[in-house]
Order: sequence, then C-alpha cells, then structure tokens
Amino acid sequence: MSAMVTQYSVDTLDKFVGQKIKDPYQRVIGSLASLYSDIDGNVKAVEILFGDAYFKTISADRIIIQKDEVILLPEWKYSAMKVIERLERARRRAKALDDLYAKGEIARDAYEEFKGQVSKDLDALKKDANEAKEMIRKRIGELEDQVVEIEKAMTSLKMSYIAGEIGERGYKPAADILRQNKDRNFEEKNDAKRILDLIGKLETQNLDIDAVLKEAVPSTAEAQANKGAEQPLVVELHDQSTAQSSSA
Repeated sequence: MSAMVTQYSVDTLDKFVGQKIKDPYQRVIGSLASLYSDIDGNVKAVEILFGDAYFKTISADRIIIQKDEVILLPEWKYSAMKVIERLERARRRAKALDDLYAKGEIARDAYEEFKGQVSKDLDALKKDANEAKEMIRKRIGELEDQVVEIEKAMTSLKMSYIAGEIGERGYKPAADILRQNKDRNFEEKNDAKRILDLIGKLETQNLDIDAVLKEAVPSTAEAQANKGAEQPLVVELHDQSTAQSSSA
C-alpha cells in the first residue's frame, strides 16, 4: 500500500468550499465550510458542517479528491491506513536486516543492536495496531446494528404498502433509500473486514521480530566454524541504519 497522505493547496481545494462532502461509500456526510492553511498555501485542516447540524475541524490528512469530489475518510479507516503503512515499513526493515546479516554484510553486534531497536518499534506499533483493530470492530458492530434497523424498516414499509396504507408514489422512493443505504453499509462492513484482515496478516509477519529474523542468527556450531573468518565490514552502514531508525 502506498503512502496515503496527499498535501493539498488552497488553490486545489478552494473550488470545493461550500460543496457536499462524501465518505468513500458515496454517502453525503456534510459540506466543506472552510479551509485552514499555512503561509505557503498548504491546507492543514478543513471545517466541515456535518448534516446541517454541527461543525467540526478535521485534519486535512483525512481528505482525498476522487473524480472531482471531496471524500472524507472515516476515522477508523484513516487510523487503520496509518497503522498499515507503518507495519509495511516495519516489515521491509526487518527483512532488510535479515538479508544483510544472512549475507554477512553486517557484524553480529551491529545486527543485535538494530534488532533490539526494531523490536522496540514493533512493540510500540503493536499497541497502535490493537487500538485500530478495536476501532474497526466497533464500527463493524455499528454497521451490523444499522442493517438490522434498515431491514426492520423495510419490512414495515412493505407491509404497509401491501396493506394499502402507503401508496406506490411514496413506497418506491422510500424503498430505494433503504436499499441504497443497506448496500452502502454492507460495502463499508466488507471494507472494514478486509482491512482488519490485512492488519492481522501484517502483524503475523512483523510483530514477532525473533520469528522474522530467526533464520539469520547462526547456531553455535556455525559460529565456531566461522571463527577466524574474515569479519564483514560495517563502516557507513551503521550510521545509515541509525539514521533510518531515528527517522521512523
């Protein structure tokens, strides 16, 4: 998954001010009321009017433009995508460390040092991943409750229509609204489950650093056999890795 953050300028977003904002599932959630930008014209946050009821300032990181529409990522999806991005980076770093040591390009002490740092980073990331998963599970529960509510409303509507209490003129648009919202709830639920599964898979690959790097650690017999062999050069690699580790 590529980096999700896009920096928008005032010039890019100004034409959308006053326009409707949707979520990724094509539900209209409010209107773009205002922009907050820095001196360079980069939008840092937006003011959104939700449902003609209340205003809220939202980080511009949650805004994306698709097909000339402004889309606001739900909080659960935004948080999950950030965790996924960091998990993928952790996977790449763990694999790079594994490969470097297996090829004899870094010394054992350097390997152990960076292994410890990666382990600390992954321990911290595990907490964020658990919070993201809990947020997703909560949202899935809310969507399931909404589907039950919609199905109840659809049953009542059909019953009233068949009984002649509601005419076709009112029945059709009401039924379309209910069906459309049910479909969109299912779409978001399936998306949430897919992302939840992806986080789980990335965790399996990354959060146990000892398992990821197990094959790179030589056995005692191998260490004895290699004793006296030419030591691998560390030189600039140590400084570069430290810089990468601190920039995470």
